[in-house]
Order: sequence, then structure tokens, then C-alpha cells
Amino acid sequence: MRLNVSSDLDLDLERLIGQCIAILGIRGSGKSNTAGVIFEELLNQQYPMSIVDIEGEYFGLKEKYEVLVVGTGDGVEIEIDAGCAAEIAEVSMEQNVPVVLDLSGFLSDERTELLKEYLGALWTLAGRLRRPYIIGIEEAHEFIPQGVKTELKELIARIALRGRKRGLGAIVVSQRSAKVDKDVLSQAGILLLHRVVHEVDMRVYGELLPWRKSEVKEIITSLETGHCIFVNGDVVRPIHVRERATFHAGFTPTLDAVAPPTLKQVSASIIEAIERAREGKGRRTRTQELEEQLARLEERLGERDARISELEDVARTLGYIKVEVPHGGGHAAENPARPLAEPAEAAAAAVRTTPHLLGVSRRPRRDGALATRERVAAQTGWGILDVAEEESPDSLPPAVVRHVDRLVTRIERQSSLHRRILAFLVTHEPGAYTTEQISAWTNCARSLIEDEPPADLLSVGLVERERRAEGIRYRSRLKGFVTSEFGVYQPDIGDRGLHEVARRLRDRLGAV
Repeated sequence: MRLNVSSDLDLDLERLIGQCIAILGIRGSGKSNTAGVIFEELLNQQYPMSIVDIEGEYFGLKEKYEVLVVGTGDGVEIEIDAGCAAEIAEVSMEQNVPVVLDLSGFLSDERTELLKEYLGALWTLAGRLRRPYIIGIEEAHEFIPQGVKTELKELIARIALRGRKRGLGAIVVSQRSAKVDKDVLSQAGILLLHRVVHEVDMRVYGELLPWRKSEVKEIITSLETGHCIFVNGDVVRPIHVRERATFHAGFTPTLDAVAPPTLKQVSASIIEAIERAREGKGRRTRTQELEEQLARLEERLGERDARISELEDVARTLGYIKVEVPHGGGHAAENPARPLAEPAEAAAAAVRTTPHLLGVSRRPRRDGALATRERVAAQTGWGILDVAEEESPDSLPPAVVRHVDRLVTRIERQSSLHRRILAFLVTHEPGAYTTEQISAWTNCARSLIEDEPPADLLSVGLVERERRAEGIRYRSRLKGFVTSEFGVYQPDIGDRGLHEVARRLRDRLGAV
């Protein structure tokens, strides 16, 4: 089905399912009109959606379409808060009811709590229902800011980066592209880039467009209102977006009188369904909301502390010894190579009481220690003892070692695909590699890497992604990550300690 967005563009509805679309441009460039046109075309096809509207501008869609406007204040049909947000999301997705979340009357904290409940419910429902659904987010830099970590940002980024398999798509709209999370922008399958003037925003466009910087600036600054650059894979071309057919409450005022539109009302059956869903879910007091939030946080902290304690007990009591015995005679020859799992104390005692079993080795050392071990091993007829414990266990403070262990444990919970990608990148740092190159080196399907990018590794800063003319490239940021994550310990452990932390993480994360 063709969407009538522009006479210059043939956009198929099927191509939007599960897509992340970014619409960027300064105020007055036609950005909000472009978003409204796409919403109109989707409503023409009965495509289910929610629009996060922080300025109260999208009620004009009711001029032609049966859209439910919820929130608080003037113009909304049903007043809601975080306590009943999940029920509204459920009715929207299950009964295909388009919803405008008018957040213009909420305080910042109230808005955040409502969105977490609403979008979290949509994410859960999408995993169960597996049907197309799209979420529009105006002023996206307010919710997914670059360089800031919040619970709401992680949720929205998850929808934008990983919602495809659930049928979830996102349309992020912003007038400040430099303030929007770069991971979301670089992963957007479709870009509609309107005029910008700020130098920092122009630099973002330079990363998104396969042109020279001088060309980017010349073309972008010459764009007129309603014109933009359409980017979808290898397709990059200018288009002119038609004017929206419904009332645009966010238009730039003029001296001409503007008649208010006649708005369609949502059917009584939808209102009744929502009231039934809200039964027993009335407005909560601020104290009740804080108490529930505190209870959830305490539960999560308790689970985390229990897991940390369990891991520390294991690390304290267990070790692993691999012994390669001599090939000569004696009873040991009956089993020429056998792994022994013993407590760490027994491993240390074995090394102390058997002087000729020299050499604790995981990596070759630059100081010649490996050569010494090999020479002694050759003289005695014994192989090299390999104790898979940390080298120089006392070289880092216990708190730093525990921090390393916790990080490794978190990474081990990632999928096998993302662990293999990370292992390849950290062992090939600082090189940058395309998905095709990563696929060849790791023997992972390229389509799988493209469909499931390592979003969690990107969000914590272990991996970075950049868009180039030849496509998206990934690289390890292990050194920068260590400096940021372990910088608090630097006064005590110094630069050499940070180098040791990076070495340990590279050893452990580089082993698939």
C-alpha cells in the first residue's frame, strides 16, 4: 500500500513495520508537518499507534480520524495518570484504538512516570500479541538525550532498536538532532532531515549523510520549509512533503483568523472499554506512587545483592587447575592429560610444594617469564602448569577485582551473538568493522547482526557504532569504558592499575 507522503516518493506501508524513523529539523522547517502527514497516512490504513505529544498539538487529527486524546487538562477526552496508563495501552493495542498522549498538563516527574508505565505496557503487550504498532515521540531529545542515562531513555531506546521483532516501530521527532541519543539516530532505518542551522546539528547530519561536509552544509541550509532529505539505506534524495490535511495546532501563528476545526468523537464503546479497564485503577496519591516505586527498587537491590554475594562465594572458594603431565614412565603416564578442579587453596599448595612444576601462564609475558618456564619445564620433563586464576591476584584492590567480576557476569548474561561480537571487537581494538566483516570473522549471520544489534553493549559504552558511506561500523571502546567505569579508583591504583583492569577485561571478554 502506497503512502501519500510526497509526490517525489513512493513509500510502501510494509516498509514501515517495525522501523525506527527519525524526523529532524529546526522549528519552522516543516518537521512537525512531516510527522503529521505520516500519522495521517497510517490512520488512513487503520495502522494502530500512540503519539507522545508534550505540547498538545496533535488533537487536530480528530478533524478526520477517530483518535482518543488522553492526559490531563483542556482538550482531553479521558484524564489519566500513571496508575491507569497500562490499561489505556492495553485497550489501544488490543482494540486498535489510536491514542494521543497529551502530556502538556503534566509536571516533569509525572510525565516520566506515566510514560514508563505506558510504554512498558506496550512493550510487554507487543511481545505477546506480535502485531504492527508504531509510537510517535515529539521532542524526542527530552526523553532520549545524548550522554544521559535514565530508565525512560533505556525503555525508548529498546523500542527503537529492538522493537522490530515484536512489530513495534518508533517515529522520533526533534528540533535538536545533536541532543538525541546517537545510537537511536544511527540505527534509524528511515531519516527525514529538514533544515538545521546549529553547527553541532550540522555535524550530526554530516555523520548521517554520505556526502562531504561542505556539501552537507550547502544542501541542508538551502532547504525550504516542507523540503527535506529522505534517507533509506542507499536511497538518499530530496523530497517535498505535502501539507497535512488535518488541523495543525502547532502551526506558526499569522494575522489571518483561524477557525477551530470540528472534531470527531471517539465511540461510546471505546470509552466504556477504557472505563472497564480502569475500574479499580483510580488516581493514586503521590505518596502511594513513591511507596510503590521504593518497594520495586528495594526488591531489585535485594536480588542484586544476593547474586553478588553468591558470585563472591564462588570466586573465593573455587579455582581451576589444568595439569599436563610428563610423557615418560611412571603411573602418571596412564592419564597423560587430565583437568583437575580443586579449591584455589589446593592449587596454591600444589605450586608451593612442587618446585619443578613452574609456570603460571595465561598469556605470554613481555619480561621473558614464559621463556624461563619453558626452559625449566624442558629440563624436568614436565609440561607447563596452567592455573586459570587471575595473574597477580594482589595487584588490584579487592573492590576493583569484585567490580571486574560483576561486569563480566553482566556481560555473560548477554546473548551468545552479542558475546561473540564483543569478543571479536575487544580483541581487534581499535579497528572498526562492518556487519559483513564481523559476520565473516565470527561466523554469525549478517542478517542476524543487523536485526539484533548489541543495544545493551552500546548503551553502557563498551561498543560504539558509526554510520559511514559504506555502511554502519562497530568498534570496541574498552579503554574509554574502563577510564569512565573505573575512574573512581584511579587515585589509588593509578594509570597502571587502569591498564591492568583493561587487560583483565580484554582477556575475559575476548574468550567466547
